[in-house]
Amino acid sequence: MARDLWWAFAAVAVACLWLAVAAVLAARRPLDPTELTAWASGHGLDGVPARQLEPAGRYLRRSRLSRTVGGAVPFLAGTAAPMAWAAVRGLAAPWPLGLFGVRSWLAGYLAGVLVAEYRWARPQPGVVRSAALVPRRLGDYLPARVLRGTRLATLAVVALVPVIAWGPVAPAPVRELVVGGPGGALATAAVALAVAAAVELLLRRLVARPQPAADPGALAVDDALRSTSVHAVAGAGLAIVLLCLSLQVGLVAANLGGGPGRTALVALSWGWAVAALAAWARVGHGRRRPVRRLLAGGAGRPAGT
Repeated sequence: MARDLWWAFAAVAVACLWLAVAAVLAARRPLDPTELTAWASGHGLDGVPARQLEPAGRYLRRSRLSRTVGGAVPFLAGTAAPMAWAAVRGLAAPWPLGLFGVRSWLAGYLAGVLVAEYRWARPQPGVVRSAALVPRRLGDYLPARVLRGTRLATLAVVALVPVIAWGPVAPAPVRELVVGGPGGALATAAVALAVAAAVELLLRRLVARPQPAADPGALAVDDALRSTSVHAVAGAGLAIVLLCLSLQVGLVAANLGGGPGRTALVALSWGWAVAALAAWARVGHGRRRPVRRLLAGGAGRPAGT
């Protein structure tokens, strides 16, 4: 039956390949001046000279391309590769390809953010001694509710492990237990814990890196770029953790024989999946407030004003 549908598998593989290539090509295009103006306006940089925004434009383009490539690679591995395998072999794809689900797409996106951040030249601590006079806190760049949401979602993922482990589990081959049952619950909890810890550590490192404090305009641009990186990392991390929570709730539902309880849990699982995509879009790419900073005088106001 699968061999009879080889053309359908091939068409899906080609469509996924086209989608990934189109996304990468779109990310490679030069940054439109209106995009840079909108980005600067959203970060309260309306009065900053255009020459100081030129490095920001280069960074935003490189970051966009790096994030897109990072997400496109696992996307192709999880969609086009299995479809091409099914079209040629008429069999289920090898199990390693099953690991490239939506979480891996976001993880690749997150890796792209890291690559772009570490490719961006930052001033060295020995050069920028005055940076210590301008305290920086993670709360200046990111609303506290984002971190609280990530932590609470991670705790919920971990809390569901004993529910799945002690509940009824239908007999299944060992291979299925890797992604389902107690084994799958433990693996999902481990992923959520690792991502949440790594993201929070990375966010604090991004905020703590030195910045040019001699020029107020350059400081404001650096703050805006730092905020962009922080939101991209936090949005991807929160989305991955929420997807883990969606999988855990789905495992609890799978262990139930049926009835309204199972239906409600399935709906809740899909709800968390939608929430993950919404978090990625709103936190990582939504409108951001200007960076607020506690200055030496003690009054908090947007940086660069």
